[in-house]
Amino acid sequence: MNVLKTADQGTIRVADITIAQLSRGLYRSTATAFKELVSNAYDADAEVVRIDTNYPEFDFISCVDDGTGMPLEEFLRHFNEMGIGACTKRKQQKDKTEVYNRPIIGRLGIGMLAIGQLCHSFEIESHYTDPADGKAKAYHAEIVLADLSIPDKEKVIRNNDADTKEIPAGTWEYDIIPYDETRKGFRVYSWDVRSTFRGEMKDSVDEKQRGKISFSLSHLHSTFYDSSTRSVRAHKAYLETIWELAILCPLPYYGKTENYPVDMGGFSHSDKRSKEFKEFRAAARLIRDRQQRFLNDNFRVVFDGIELRRHIQLPTEGGTLPRLYFVAFDDTCFDSRLTFYGYLFAQVSTGIKPLELNGVQIRLRGVGIGGYDSTFLRYHKAIATIRSKWVSGEIFVDEGLESALNIDRDSFNEHDEHFKRLQSVLHDKLDHVFDEINAIARERTDAQRDKKEEKLKKDIQRIVAEQSKGRFRLRRRALESDGPIVSVNEDKGEIVLNTAARPLRKKNPDRIIRAVMLAYHAAKRITKDEEEQDSKFYELVKEVLDALM
Repeated sequence: MNVLKTADQGTIRVADITIAQLSRGLYRSTATAFKELVSNAYDADAEVVRIDTNYPEFDFISCVDDGTGMPLEEFLRHFNEMGIGACTKRKQQKDKTEVYNRPIIGRLGIGMLAIGQLCHSFEIESHYTDPADGKAKAYHAEIVLADLSIPDKEKVIRNNDADTKEIPAGTWEYDIIPYDETRKGFRVYSWDVRSTFRGEMKDSVDEKQRGKISFSLSHLHSTFYDSSTRSVRAHKAYLETIWELAILCPLPYYGKTENYPVDMGGFSHSDKRSKEFKEFRAAARLIRDRQQRFLNDNFRVVFDGIELRRHIQLPTEGGTLPRLYFVAFDDTCFDSRLTFYGYLFAQVSTGIKPLELNGVQIRLRGVGIGGYDSTFLRYHKAIATIRSKWVSGEIFVDEGLESALNIDRDSFNEHDEHFKRLQSVLHDKLDHVFDEINAIARERTDAQRDKKEEKLKKDIQRIVAEQSKGRFRLRRRALESDGPIVSVNEDKGEIVLNTAARPLRKKNPDRIIRAVMLAYHAAKRITKDEEEQDSKFYELVKEVLDALM
């Protein structure tokens, strides 16, 4: 057997043009760009991070935290030596922050460029204690992004002469400045805001909108988010950014303890020993445990003076039938640990509001990845669209899955082994959830139909009795399917409606035909006068059809 030998070996290289494109914008939305800056502050053990957009002009943006800051050595590593993406946060198996023992979010070190999606240049200022010598230090730096000098991807693809080996993503310079204890932490800001960002934000808060906006989270929720009958997106970019950022950040739930993210008082369990109750209790315990973890992080995000919290208040009233399900997995998956826990909330008859909460949110190290996925990670079984909108939930990944995380930290590689296992576990659980709520919905529909039929029967009986002044009573009987639709027994004073008769074999048309025939026969018996019969016929048809419809 001849073996084909290679003449040489080599490594796969990535063109600089690919990496340089990161400075042009990597993130799906304004909120996801801000989320990266917030995550950096979280990893720096900041207690509070303040974002300012200079509302309503939006010509300045800043992100200021009171964390440990970025040492100059780290800045130079990012911008001069190893380059953007050379993150050292998790070196030496470090997985938690030093002060608050928070799970470290950052992996690659590209979050610094997140603000570049919103501006052309930016400045940073860091006041910190140098871990190398314990001295208090500070510096100021200015970064100018080279958007215009980066070749367009399409031109590179089509131009054989384009040089893509060394492409600068921008320039930087720094100065040493005096340390100021009152400015301890890290700040990034820019007056060089992109016109696209400013235009979108200004357009979303016209004079009418500005008159309603108050910089109080509770007021925003009561005025806008709680009243969202369909979508937060309907409130446009500024309010959508606030809401989405709050949902994605590692923050506690908003609202009273007993109402986040669902009102536990809306559930009733007569049998405390039932499997349903045990699952409910496990899910409720998980929710409270996660809330306490976020509170223990001692982390706050303030956006334009508004302190953010995750606003998830799923309804458990207004005729809904709520269910709460528990999701858990902790095992070795392809030689590495995968651990996650979560809850699924389902309600019968009412869609989740706002629409952005419909689906499942994967939270990795406390941070929301990609928002709520209404496909439930591509749930493969056919379900009624309206019923899929009855379900919401969160999955908290404690270990694993990070290898599936795409570079934008907003989506997953769907062929990653950990993602596939999570997807499989979730879909198995959804099989049970949808089977149960579908059964409840059918049972409820049948009960409502029976109730409606009983009311209809009484209404038509009343109409016949009133119009005939008591001479005739309506009787409903299932006779031969090919027999007469209506028959009259004048001796007994009965008008018999044959409910088995199906002349067209279609539900609603058959009901209308029976109503017309009933009105015709009743009118003929009520009076012998032909003109009066016509009048009574039209009157009866109208009343009976009103009752039917």
